Amino acid sequence: MDEPTKRTPYSWKQSKREMRKFLFIAVNDGISWGGSEVLWSAAAEKLARKGHDVRISTKDWGKPVPQIEQLRSAGCQIFHRRPPSFISRQARKILPLREYASTHIRSIAQDVDLVFISQGANADGLAWMETVQAAGLTYALVAHGAAEQWWPTDDVAERLAKAYSGAIRAYFVSQANVSLSRRQFASPLLNAQVVQNPFNVPYDTNPPWPGDPASELLLACVARLDTGHKGQDILLEVLSLPRWRERNVRLSFVGTGVNERGLRHYAEQLGLKNVVFAGHASNIEEVWSKYHAMVLTSRYEGMPLALVEAMLCGRAPIVTDVASHAELVRDGLNGFLAKAPTIPFVDEALNRAWDARANLREMGKVAARDIRKWVSRDPAEDFANQLEGLVHGN
Repeated sequence: MDEPTKRTPYSWKQSKREMRKFLFIAVNDGISWGGSEVLWSAAAEKLARKGHDVRISTKDWGKPVPQIEQLRSAGCQIFHRRPPSFISRQARKILPLREYASTHIRSIAQDVDLVFISQGANADGLAWMETVQAAGLTYALVAHGAAEQWWPTDDVAERLAKAYSGAIRAYFVSQANVSLSRRQFASPLLNAQVVQNPFNVPYDTNPPWPGDPASELLLACVARLDTGHKGQDILLEVLSLPRWRERNVRLSFVGTGVNERGLRHYAEQLGLKNVVFAGHASNIEEVWSKYHAMVLTSRYEGMPLALVEAMLCGRAPIVTDVASHAELVRDGLNGFLAKAPTIPFVDEALNRAWDARANLREMGKVAARDIRKWVSRDPAEDFANQLEGLVHGN
């Protein structure tokens, strides 16, 4: 059964003419919370606090998720999707029907003005898109990533093209992801639009500089420990090269994830004494007060929050040239681009950063200025206004 919750009462109400009904479907079923959840949840909270009827469909993780509970307190109605039983899973192998999705939508989407589908990648929500489209509902969607390594079959590509074209708007977090999705789906995606994600530092942040990198270069990789995505194994391989073993440099992995144990073991096998596993950090400003530069060797991306936050904090990024990175990083001016997520190219980019370490502070200042030309002060408010505009026909 879907589990609704009562809305928190308000001391004021919008008129019926102004109030709209929104349904947010978070299709993520891998981890309880991640970077792809920030945009839709922030917009949902903004809309709920304006007095709109906001409904949220999310997986039941078996225990409360703090961010979902915050949305509940803001007045959102939460509908938990229960994992299917063993018998249901087996039946669906024989009869691959979207019965649960259809039943779920029918029970919670009555009279909604807009359904918003949030995806981690660009194909995660296909079944939900098709279900909502079949129900005749108005919907928009967002894709937070796309990967060159994954290519849909012709049949799936055609379904994705149809599902995306049926949306009133298809949001992406980088132009590179739009271009890749157009190729993967063989579709012009005329309704595509790039949108910015909220970030987790104050817009005017300016954390202190952590001393002279000439004595020790302090690098931080702020990312989920997921080597298939973020490529931390490449960094370990580079630091194991002879010239890096001789240099006074320290790398901290800031984050947790599914490959933490393997990365720790690999660092030990390589004999790396200058690699630190710092764990999760909630205060990003404080993190960047301890490091001179950011390094991120992703194999694919959307638009990582960590990159935007590092630049807002005045830290030069050293990143692989995948997806969105080149949209923000000007090689040699506000950061460094490795041509590809490979050991030789990451080594080359890191070596250039090492040679320019005396200039990293000034490069960080350039990065801080550049990013503020790209990102607004409150992307969540901007996006909530866009969704309101969609239901008002703007």
